[in-house]
Amino acid sequence: MNNFGIRFISNLKLYVRQQPLFHRVVAGSVYVVLGVSCWAAPVSAAVELIPHRAIYGMTLYSAERGAGVTGAGGTMVYGFRDSCDGWSSETNVKLQLVYSEGDQVDTEWSFASWEAKDGKSYQFRTRQARDGITVEALKGRVERGGPRAAAVARFSEPEGKEIDLPKGTLFPSRHLIDLLKAGAAGKNIFSRTVFDGASLDNPYIINAVRGRRSPADAVSKAEKADKLIASAGLEAEIISHYRLAFFVRSSREAVPDFELGVDYRSDGIARFIRQDYGDFVIDLFLQNIELLDKPRC
Repeated sequence: MNNFGIRFISNLKLYVRQQPLFHRVVAGSVYVVLGVSCWAAPVSAAVELIPHRAIYGMTLYSAERGAGVTGAGGTMVYGFRDSCDGWSSETNVKLQLVYSEGDQVDTEWSFASWEAKDGKSYQFRTRQARDGITVEALKGRVERGGPRAAAVARFSEPEGKEIDLPKGTLFPSRHLIDLLKAGAAGKNIFSRTVFDGASLDNPYIINAVRGRRSPADAVSKAEKADKLIASAGLEAEIISHYRLAFFVRSSREAVPDFELGVDYRSDGIARFIRQDYGDFVIDLFLQNIELLDKPRC
């Protein structure tokens, strides 16, 4: 997932009351907890992201008493395509949050991006709505001279907005590939700066730790996902569980903006996602998946 991404990572920005929270369904970034050393050596393991379309159900896993959230339900539809010279992803989310006093908030979030495989160009757009009213719309692009060169993200929505990107910043698909390569090479920690354009808090420093097992209470959902993936025509393979922490690069906060737990296959497909917003947690579980055609390049 975006390549979350889920682009898993992709990102999902949820508005709970008036507080913005961020959700990355990833197609993937994995990082190390701040203060833990990370490796910088290139990894040679080959990774090929599989074009696919996946539907995930969303449910409330847990909530602290002070959160006020008593229920959550929704759907995320994620698509990832290969266009020979680039990767494109699209995420559409509909989420309903229910509060202890009976109030209900309906949130819709859409995100689309195109990323050049040479790392020199990136385009993005996102829209968020709450109870049918658009609360944020972003659109822009990045052009740079090299795959990891410093650059400026220029927005057409809001017009004139610019964000400086430091040298070494990755876009979502390349980040996911590097993450999966590192995992295949046996590396358990990874940290990079990533820009996806899904919020004005970009870029993020994403720290991650790789494990071998899904959370114990998510095993049954993961097993159902394995059956769906097999029915789509893919062979079973070893799954790695990644715990990612997202830190706003421009902030000095020692606590991440949000955290994400993802079960990734080596082809970039996410079978289970758990998103931790601090005072409540949402699970995303695979409901359907179909493989998309690969381009003849």
